[in-house]
Amino acid sequence: MPVFFLSSLFFATLLTLGGSVVSASAPLITNVEVASTTEDSATIQWVTDVEAIGMLNYGKRSDYGIVRNPAQDVTDHQVVIEDLEPSTTYHFRVTATDDAGNQGISGDFTFTTGGTVDIENIETVSSPQERALVEQAVSAVREVSDPNAIRVVQDEVQSSAEDVLRPPSIIGAARIAEVGMDFAVITWSTNRPAGSGVAYATDAYWQANQTYSDTQGVAGELTTEHEVRLTGLEPATTYHFQVQSVDEFDLEGLSTDNTFETKSRLPQILDIQLLKVEETSATLAWSTDLPASGAVEYENLATGEVRSEGSPESLTTHTVRLSDLTLGTTYVAQIRSTNEQGDSTLSDPLTFTTVLDEEPPLISKVTNESTLFPGAETRIQTIVDWETDELATCQMFFRQGIQESVEPFALDEKEDPSTEHVQVVVEFQPATVYQFWVECTDLADNTARSENFVLFTPQQEKNIIDIILENFEGAFGWVNNIGG
Repeated sequence: MPVFFLSSLFFATLLTLGGSVVSASAPLITNVEVASTTEDSATIQWVTDVEAIGMLNYGKRSDYGIVRNPAQDVTDHQVVIEDLEPSTTYHFRVTATDDAGNQGISGDFTFTTGGTVDIENIETVSSPQERALVEQAVSAVREVSDPNAIRVVQDEVQSSAEDVLRPPSIIGAARIAEVGMDFAVITWSTNRPAGSGVAYATDAYWQANQTYSDTQGVAGELTTEHEVRLTGLEPATTYHFQVQSVDEFDLEGLSTDNTFETKSRLPQILDIQLLKVEETSATLAWSTDLPASGAVEYENLATGEVRSEGSPESLTTHTVRLSDLTLGTTYVAQIRSTNEQGDSTLSDPLTFTTVLDEEPPLISKVTNESTLFPGAETRIQTIVDWETDELATCQMFFRQGIQESVEPFALDEKEDPSTEHVQVVVEFQPATVYQFWVECTDLADNTARSENFVLFTPQQEKNIIDIILENFEGAFGWVNNIGG
């Protein structure tokens, strides 16, 4: 579109005819209006009080161009401006010059053409008001040619962008909503919709690299309330993490570094057995897949009284005896196993009722250890110990060798009932095989006999002189006669 940037000067011309002044007044311009606009044209009208030649100055800035009115010496003027740019604001003024050369000039007016400016990605601006502002701004910027002016525009756009296009803010601190053995749930809020991501790493990795090794989350779903569930974590491990929220403009809001610790692996309670129920006691046994302490939490359903019995020792095989129960009473019990980090798991409940004791005691954990005491007369001391699942008195029996026909020897019976039993034996000979067993009787006179066990007592080690003499004895029979 041809645009003219000419300076129109206001002037009044005095014409002299025969030495006299014809006119000194400029035409009066009134009723200036924009009759119509299209995408690329505009029609401007105005009126003068005398017949005059009309002109119109226009441009995108107020320094204007110029268009002449093809009609000469009229009072009603109309000019059509063509080849304009769509959706663009133009400035204009009109002038009128009479026959005497007097010129009238109007004030500044504006109009905006219809249509839209060809701007890439303009469709992403949803607000009509904002879109119109963008079109006007882009149109204006496209007309700027002075490098200094371009730099001013650039600085202003940069300043506005920094103010408007700030990354999302993480409101408060990210919260650890839930932590498990192999997962963690992290929640947080942002001041505007953004994606949800969490970068994380083990403490060992973080300390070595000062960065994160993995990221989980949903970046494409924009929201202000965020929740990410981290999965595939290691148990009993400290993790560093940082929440990350990226908005629709790819601006990223980040939290500070935080930590959490996953729970340790919980023990599995296996093979629960109600070994024995008596008048005032009950014995339970179970195993766990990793070392853990064990306790039985039980409730008297008649009175509602709740108790707990167990051991703090970390084991994989567990036996607990509940004592001081009431005969003929129903109890509900649950087993709690706690790992070395203090995390516990609870079994399903089981129910039992105390009854008259008709079961013999269970004998377990039978061990023996023999010690040889050298001297003029070699002595052997053997310690045998075992356990019973209930209070019982026990007696130990033994025989030399393993022949059933040999009459056994009975040691004195222990008088005090106990669940842990120890027997010291000094009757054994060195380097001899013995067979032994124990018999235990509970408070209800139920008797149990253990299986038969075999032990071999140690023999005294020979000194070097004994070994030499034995060798000579084997080679020379006369050695036996020395000193005889």
